[in-house]
Amino acid sequence: MVQWNLIIDEDALASVLPDEYAKLARPVAGALAVFLEGLADERQNAILAAQAALPAEVDISGRLAVLAKSCPVLHKLGQILARDPVLAPELREELQQLESLPPTVAHGTITNTLNRELGSLPQLGIELVEPAIAEASVAVVVGYTQAVEDTTRRGVLKLLKPGIEERLAEELELAARVGEYLDHRCEELGIPSLDYKETFDQVRDKLQWEVRLDREQQNLLTAGRIYAGEPRVHIPSLHEYCTPRVTAMEWLSGAKLTDHDHEDKNTRRSLAALAVETLLAKPMFSQDSDTLFHCDPHAGNLLHTDQGRLGILDWSLVGYLTEKERVALVQVVLAAAMLNASEVVRALDVVATSVGDRDKLQAVAERWIQKVGRGSLPGLNWMVGMLDQAYQEAGLRLGPDLLLFRKTLHTLDGVLHDLGIDDDRLDSVLLQHFLRQFIAEWPQRWIALPHWRGFATRLSNFDLARCLMETPHAAARLWLSQINDRLSAFQQSAAPATK
Repeated sequence: MVQWNLIIDEDALASVLPDEYAKLARPVAGALAVFLEGLADERQNAILAAQAALPAEVDISGRLAVLAKSCPVLHKLGQILARDPVLAPELREELQQLESLPPTVAHGTITNTLNRELGSLPQLGIELVEPAIAEASVAVVVGYTQAVEDTTRRGVLKLLKPGIEERLAEELELAARVGEYLDHRCEELGIPSLDYKETFDQVRDKLQWEVRLDREQQNLLTAGRIYAGEPRVHIPSLHEYCTPRVTAMEWLSGAKLTDHDHEDKNTRRSLAALAVETLLAKPMFSQDSDTLFHCDPHAGNLLHTDQGRLGILDWSLVGYLTEKERVALVQVVLAAAMLNASEVVRALDVVATSVGDRDKLQAVAERWIQKVGRGSLPGLNWMVGMLDQAYQEAGLRLGPDLLLFRKTLHTLDGVLHDLGIDDDRLDSVLLQHFLRQFIAEWPQRWIALPHWRGFATRLSNFDLARCLMETPHAAARLWLSQINDRLSAFQQSAAPATK
């Protein structure tokens, strides 16, 4: 058996993390060792051989990227982290290659699989286009043409890679083992005492859908209905040749959103705004009780089509925001705008599955309220920062869909960064969309019951009245906060210098 704990270099891992996260190198190294040691011997040997085949000068970033290609779960994790500005640029650059890999599955294997799943391709009039278009963590995508009446139809076939169901099942079971490892060694590893296994279990349950292509087909149909009235958005339509292991769909011609050559900054800003409105604002301000959102909006799944539209691919991993969750998120933002930390905690109580330490949660909320008092916009970026800290320090636990929504936000924020758009753009677009919705629903408010929150903004008339009444208190809290900051600054400047 390979002794992975002796091979993984903690110092090298720490080198691709910022200073404030360098202490996580040890638990990350330990978790990787537990995960890899649980794999079947032949898989461990293949991974080790791939690492040994790399030139000696390949750094930790390149080695991690090669490792991620060997395991579907690590591959998906690498895609999630690829746009995270917290990581070193060289690591992000390596991980971004995981978003769309050159195909490694042999064309003969693809043909045999499709003949078995769909029937004889020649009899169906389907001709595959070589080579395959791309390969992802669990599937490979190949183009095809088919004579339909007097025209030639172009499409793509997405099929599961050979043996992927078994490999993914093995790795997802190991994820639970990693959670148990972290739970039992919190003090030894110097990490907060949290229920890591529960979090890994939640993510595992969602990732199981990655190999259910019939579920993705339903998601595509749902997304098609949701965005049917959006002329700037293109969701691929399904073709008739679909099975639980193969999805046939429309061909979208274009370039990755981040690869398209946009010399005009206004064009880039327009595309960024469209992506935020489509992938975040649309589900956030939907009037449906449960609203679907795309959980994997990395650059490989976002196209700027030849028709100038935003094409959204890969709907295998989706989440749903409930009306209760969206109401709570709006209440958090509202309470933050009123500089009321206690109301922030009360709103989080509505959606939290558990809270480890309520006093610490209050302290975290108060620290982030201070940021608002100093000029930070209490938008989604602010909220995610607060939730991350509450997770680490107060043991705040959220449901799996809210965890995935946080991941969606981080991933999309990274895409905007690669488009050359500043970090505040995401919240700015969401605020503009919110204001448009608020203005549009104003006439209906005259006849709505005080506590009714059926509006797209999820704000009741009572919420608005309460804000008006609390405005003087918020102004007083802001004034006291500024006085306290000035006193603290004065005391620090007046303190005698120490040698």
